[in-house]
Amino acid sequence: MKNIQSWAASLVFKPGLRLVVLGLASWPALFSRAGQTGGAAGPAVAPLPVRVHPATAMASPAWPRPQLALHVAPGGRDTGDGSAGQPFASLERARDEIRARRQAGSIPVGGVEVLVHPGEYQVRQTFVLAERDSGTESAPILFRAVDRGSACFRGGARLTGWRKLSDTDGYPQLPAEARAQVWILDLRTCGLTNLLPLKLGGFASGNGFRTHPAHELFFNGQAMALARGPNEGFLRISQVAVKDGTQGYDRQGSKTGRFFFEGDRPRRWASEPDLLLYGYWFWDWADSYERVAAVDPEQRLITLAQPWHTYGFSVGAPFYAVNALSELDVPGEWFLDRTGLKVLLYPPSDPRAAAIEMSTLDAPMVELRNVSWVGFTGLTWELGSADAIQVSGGAHCLLAGCVVRHFAGNGVEIRGGRQHGLRSCDIYSLGRGGTAISGGDRRTLEPGGHFLENCDIHDLSRIDHTYTPAVILDGVGHRIAHNRMHDIRSSAMRVGGNDHRIEYNEVYNAVTESDDQGGVDMFGNPTFRGNVYRYNYWHHIGNWRGAGDQPKCGQAGIRLDDAICGTHIYGNIFERCSAGKLGFGGVQIHGGKDNLVENNLFIECSAMVSCSPWDDKRWRNFVAQALDSREIDRALYERRYPELAGLAENANRNQIRRNLGWRCGELLRRAPRNIEAAGNVLLGEQEFSWDARSLPLNRPDFDPIPLAEIGLYRDAAFRP
Repeated sequence: MKNIQSWAASLVFKPGLRLVVLGLASWPALFSRAGQTGGAAGPAVAPLPVRVHPATAMASPAWPRPQLALHVAPGGRDTGDGSAGQPFASLERARDEIRARRQAGSIPVGGVEVLVHPGEYQVRQTFVLAERDSGTESAPILFRAVDRGSACFRGGARLTGWRKLSDTDGYPQLPAEARAQVWILDLRTCGLTNLLPLKLGGFASGNGFRTHPAHELFFNGQAMALARGPNEGFLRISQVAVKDGTQGYDRQGSKTGRFFFEGDRPRRWASEPDLLLYGYWFWDWADSYERVAAVDPEQRLITLAQPWHTYGFSVGAPFYAVNALSELDVPGEWFLDRTGLKVLLYPPSDPRAAAIEMSTLDAPMVELRNVSWVGFTGLTWELGSADAIQVSGGAHCLLAGCVVRHFAGNGVEIRGGRQHGLRSCDIYSLGRGGTAISGGDRRTLEPGGHFLENCDIHDLSRIDHTYTPAVILDGVGHRIAHNRMHDIRSSAMRVGGNDHRIEYNEVYNAVTESDDQGGVDMFGNPTFRGNVYRYNYWHHIGNWRGAGDQPKCGQAGIRLDDAICGTHIYGNIFERCSAGKLGFGGVQIHGGKDNLVENNLFIECSAMVSCSPWDDKRWRNFVAQALDSREIDRALYERRYPELAGLAENANRNQIRRNLGWRCGELLRRAPRNIEAAGNVLLGEQEFSWDARSLPLNRPDFDPIPLAEIGLYRDAAFRP
């Protein structure tokens, strides 16, 4: 049986199939103001050019020619026969026709393609495919846009009928200076009466992530921000009201959600009807939205409604108001009056001449349950209040040349199964993360074989700012290659598990808000081994400009956090991935051993590699629990990874070899005595130039880095 990469490549190279995925330069610039897009207000950074089908791209053998075509069109009827002359109106009807033909034994060799004609398709319920909807290797099922990007499935509504706000409308909380600029719409005139509650979620230790469907507003394809204050930056907790001894490394706080604020701004929030506060309440990597119970303007005291953030609330913690009428004061902000069923908007331009849309579907748009050999190509999904696409179980399913955008949740989730993949897709403008991919068996180390290739994933974390990366990867044996990931408030990738290959990716403008993170983060398990990061370009990670709040811990290109071991970091470029004299390096190792950082180029990093060593007692206790975990077969792991036999000994021993640094302050920061460093060189100013994004290094002690292979590339699914 051909593997999924061959199947995928053959699908997207089918003769006559034209798929286009627009790169970053093809899309209008999104608002740079934090809160209006998924990414924070990062600087303009030039990405690498799109490559012309590099040698490291996926192979492309022949794809079987479908012998049966069914048609779906916006003007079709589900009472038709699915022919070009009598197309169906819905994917559900096409699915049911395939079921009927399969039951009658009339699915031909070569399979079926469902040709989706140009137009908009309103989605009011999840499109579900079950195991019985599977194809086979010789007869797959393909849902294909006739013209790439022209068939759009939408889970929202267009809002028309806007008028200027008048004095008789009320809303006395609005700022007087902004009132004349605000427009109002009665949602009942658009058929919307059943609104979702305001529960925006966030990270809460002990409860995991609290996530909820959410309405969002889009103006000419750009996300508007729920009215917030201040418009930039954060306010600070000046003191907690209940001093119960709660404290962290350098901060004191309280488990009780009552605290005092600085300045006068929160005084205006006292009469807000539906107010949330967003903040990093104790740690700069654990955010959440908290509902306000009361604001006492005289005492400058805020009381939050329970349940409270599990870590508590610390003195100096940053926060701001969300969904505040009194903060509706700049273009691009909006407020949803759930009681009155009205929307208030401070528009960027005349709303009567704009396409204004609100997401409404509070369930995934597509679900594949134990499905195999099914593909989607050239389709667009947009405007959902939850996740976009969920795949669970099954094998050999593919999304190629598709667009997923404007969802409040995640873009694409793959849970379990074997050899599923995404190729040449644009995934952007999301409330949470881009993709979540898991599969394989960690106990047996059987690989899942999923892949993510040549996708542009960006402008994420609009609602939940932390742990919502472009890729969450877990399990065994997956490949993440040739992708572009950018404009993300937290990490671009979060990786767990074994034997993954992450290569030829470009990552930039990540970790722009949160702290104690990396462009990629791994965390907390010394049996996560066999992972390789090679030939990736990490640049402009963290608050590298030095503006605004500086991180307390640090921001790195690759972060191996809490005892990550056996990772190979080879042939990467780290540019501006380390700022500050005390923070992380381009690579950060927190505990852990047996990691190899080799033949990498570091450019303008405060430190090339930084360490946070553990003492022997902490290390031995931690690894003993990991090796006794039921998640692994210890004997199998020790055969696959021989270093595990001596895991408890010689904590913090890692190898740092043959790396080059240019305009870097330090080679090693906080290095333990037993680190093995050899052949690392800090280049002189005249020995190297990076202005042309080229690598004119001709050194016998340094292997060439194939910069021309890194990043997005053009293929039949990307740009003809």
